[in-house]
Amino acid sequence: MSAEPPADLGPLPGGHHGLSREQIVDSQRERLLAAIVEEAAARGYRATTITEMVKRASVSTRDFYELFDGKEDCFLAAFAVVRDHLEDLIVRSAAAEEDWPHRVIAGLRAGLDFFAAEPELARFCLLEAVSATPATAIRFREAVLAGVPALSEGRAELADQASLLPETEDAILGGIVSLATRWVIAGDAGKLPELFPDLVDFALGPYLGDERAAELSGEARPSR
Repeated sequence: MSAEPPADLGPLPGGHHGLSREQIVDSQRERLLAAIVEEAAARGYRATTITEMVKRASVSTRDFYELFDGKEDCFLAAFAVVRDHLEDLIVRSAAAEEDWPHRVIAGLRAGLDFFAAEPELARFCLLEAVSATPATAIRFREAVLAGVPALSEGRAELADQASLLPETEDAILGGIVSLATRWVIAGDAGKLPELFPDLVDFALGPYLGDERAAELSGEARPSR
């Protein structure tokens, strides 16, 4: 499954289509992952049924259970694909920058732009993953905490690294996710990049001080 649920994956042609069993299974899995993203984003995880998923994916219920243990297993697989894609996107964007503050800025921009362009995935990842099941909530939490090491590199900017509480990075990431989630709930996922300057200020302030963080966040504001 690509990060964007493929819209052109329909049922396989009948008869001798020339596809190997492996290709067929890959296609079925891809369509089911796309289906659970679409269904969960539209209906919510709890209202999503395997019946509707397999119908949307043009896959039999029997084939579904050959690929996944159940709805939760399918959800977790889809979440992992999106998470890995987003992590790669953020890492590559940050790697193009020479210093830590601009790596953080690039990573924030990449994440906001991604979800703004994919509001369905924003709902799936930021809303449904948190509340679907305890297992999905744990995976979501792990995905957020994966950003701690990169953010904690900012401690090197401080004269006294002990001046920051150990949970600072956790709190910053949680605040960023919480604010973005509120916008998604309000139906404003497409406007997430508008949060960019404020999130830059929020993320960099504890490490660079308010004045420098405000300067960098000012650079991030679009000119009017």
